[in-house]
Amino acid sequence: MMFNSNHIEGILQDRGLSNLNDESLWQVKTILSELNDEQLLINSKKTISSDYVKDKATATFLRAIVEQNWIMITQNDQILKELKIQNRVAKK
Repeated sequence: MMFNSNHIEGILQDRGLSNLNDESLWQVKTILSELNDEQLLINSKKTISSDYVKDKATATFLRAIVEQNWIMITQNDQILKELKIQNRVAKK
């Protein structure tokens, strides 16, 4: 992984992802590593070619989708935790 652990933890905390289960946390860290390798976590001129406006819009849209995915991952994790709690209560 290209990040130092403080950078990863900061991104996870900013996105509300720091309390994921181990499997989801591993997957999110893998995604972050891949995004970092492609320099998509920073505003990089490497991803922008001669068609600046079009490429910048594309990069912006892709980053928005990634942010939406972080929200959905967090919400799904919360739903799973609630279902586990309800399942435990129902078994008692």
